[in-house]
Amino acid sequence: MTRRIPFRLAALLLLGVFALPLHGATAQQAAPAARVQVEQASLRQMAPVQQVPGSVMSRQDAAVAAEVSGRVTWVAEAGTRVAAGEAIARVDDRLLRLELRQYQAQVKSLESQLAFQEREVDRQRQLAERGTTPVTRFEETMSRRDVLAQELVRAQASRDRTALEIERTVVKAPFAGQVAARMLEVGEYSAPGVKVARLVAVDRVEVRAQAPVAIARHLEEGMEVPLDVEGQTVTGRISRIIAIGEAQSRTFEVRLDLPSGERPWIVGSAVRVGLPSDMAARTVAVHRDALVLRGDGTYLFRVNADNKAERLTVRTGTSIGEWVQVIGDVKAGDRLVTRGAERLRDGQEVELDPKVG
Repeated sequence: MTRRIPFRLAALLLLGVFALPLHGATAQQAAPAARVQVEQASLRQMAPVQQVPGSVMSRQDAAVAAEVSGRVTWVAEAGTRVAAGEAIARVDDRLLRLELRQYQAQVKSLESQLAFQEREVDRQRQLAERGTTPVTRFEETMSRRDVLAQELVRAQASRDRTALEIERTVVKAPFAGQVAARMLEVGEYSAPGVKVARLVAVDRVEVRAQAPVAIARHLEEGMEVPLDVEGQTVTGRISRIIAIGEAQSRTFEVRLDLPSGERPWIVGSAVRVGLPSDMAARTVAVHRDALVLRGDGTYLFRVNADNKAERLTVRTGTSIGEWVQVIGDVKAGDRLVTRGAERLRDGQEVELDPKVG
């Protein structure tokens, strides 16, 4: 026997079935629009890029040597920062200081003797003019004066040379930098030309790369190129092209300036340098923040006239600094989402962040 559902209960169930989808649609319409930031696509002159390896190098890197002989009494620790002219090592100068005192005393003695001899010359001249002393005695007195004057000059030169040797016992930094290594330790014996420490100007660095000779005609000094330094992409500028190729590798050296104001660059860091390998062409480029990289490809979101997001699949090409060439349904002037694209859905309504302008 079939049981009948009361009419009131059946009516309530029927209303509930129809109410469920309506309730969901209302909730979806009430969801707030996604807040995003946008950047316009633009036409830019860009060229195909060939990646070549490079390294961050210091413009000044020197093994500083001692200029005098002696026992080393102090060497700056590795990592010490020094200014130009600041001491990085010292050599024992005690014997030189004793020698300096000896020459200083000799100079004073000769100055006193010479002063006396000058007065004697004046006295002998007066006597010779009056005829009370032979002229030869006057000439002999002048000769002794001249000899003393030459001895004084030699003593002064010896004194000054010893003072210079004492000054050279302090090994000074030829430029501002950081001590990279100690090559002599305290107690070891130094001699002229012996390397004491390695000094590197860590605040004056550049990138040096070996470029194929085949792309030389596409390079020029002052050109900006992308650099990948330890995963960080920055824009460098070609400062010098060393137009001397190596016969075996068919490469030549290119030096590039790193951007100022960035974090300190570690000397010896590996760099990937993007150098143009062909003539530049005008192409559509987007800000790299607009690209969304996923396992199924690369895409971006365009904001249409109705402020709704449109998902576009693209392929990337050349990149220069923050701008990347894209191949796909993108044209100059398109508004592309650069912030907030990670959670966007195709067709979702968006609200532009007023901070972007």
